[in-house]
Amino acid sequence: MTAVMTAPPLDASTADVADELAATVRRATRWLTDQMNRNGSIGDPQDGFKYYRAPWAFALSGEIDAGHAICGWIRGNLLTPDGDLSGPLRKRITGWAYSDATLIVGAQMLHQHDLSIGLMPSLLRWQDPVSGGFANDGRPDGSMSDEMDIPYAAGPGLACLMTGRLDEARRVADYLDLIYSAQAELPDRFYCFWSRSQQALIREGDAGFEQRFVVDNGADRMQRWTIGGIAAAFLCRLYLADPQPRYLDLARRYQAFSMNATDAQFSYPSACKSSWGAALLYQITGESQYLAWLGRFAYWYVSSAEAEGYWHPWVEESLGDIIEVTLEYVMHIATLTSAIRARPTPDYRSLGVDS
Repeated sequence: MTAVMTAPPLDASTADVADELAATVRRATRWLTDQMNRNGSIGDPQDGFKYYRAPWAFALSGEIDAGHAICGWIRGNLLTPDGDLSGPLRKRITGWAYSDATLIVGAQMLHQHDLSIGLMPSLLRWQDPVSGGFANDGRPDGSMSDEMDIPYAAGPGLACLMTGRLDEARRVADYLDLIYSAQAELPDRFYCFWSRSQQALIREGDAGFEQRFVVDNGADRMQRWTIGGIAAAFLCRLYLADPQPRYLDLARRYQAFSMNATDAQFSYPSACKSSWGAALLYQITGESQYLAWLGRFAYWYVSSAEAEGYWHPWVEESLGDIIEVTLEYVMHIATLTSAIRARPTPDYRSLGVDS
């Protein structure tokens, strides 16, 4: 099935949603912990590795014991003697490095270093030595896909930052600069996939081109609305560690692509990462445009949650799909609120009001 989400009003700037956000996260984390099994797994393990965000989400939401429990289950069921996560219950091979990287960040927060620092050598094998990007998917024969994109590079970049691999993180920033500089149809369209073999954008007419390889900012359809927000989020995190103005400038440009897109994007779950980028840009710059954008997303998260506490993904085939998106939204809401708290003004209760 597919989920239908409601776009927020054009002006949500006066919405007082702080209490609602807090209550929404409490319901979501309660729902998530209710899905935990006594052995430390969550949901149905046969759904595959759709809980890679769990340690990160549980660390941010204060459910530390749940985070440790699922790390223990992962250690016993997915971690191999070679130091990677390729046990038989993994199943899904798409987004391989991204999933590992997301787990690494959460495991590092919980000091589960065999699942963070210990997994970095395996993760770094996926980094392209030429561009600095990361291969998107595994193949059935164990090789890596030719295609690389923006989210699946930014995610591993965050893992590099979290584990002190600053040189590798800088190479991800170089890749994001490379792929942005290759665009010729901005601000309307963004070709977000890069070929490892050709070291070039994958454009219409190229071999293997698919519609998902381009984001049309005016089109009302499910797309990789994720690209601007996650790139901005990673670049902001890198800027905090290595305050080079070029990182912040590039973050602004990626986020601008996201914020200038059609309001139809709010009808799709993949818009969520735009709040991630805006939150960190607001934390760093204090600019009202980012706060106003966060106000819209605060309303969006609250209004699209089910009463039980979970959210629907776009494609919903199993409980694991619902768990996956709910873990992500808990992470994004925590980032949104913490970024606002990191600034002494304005009043947190008035998201989107100019200071």
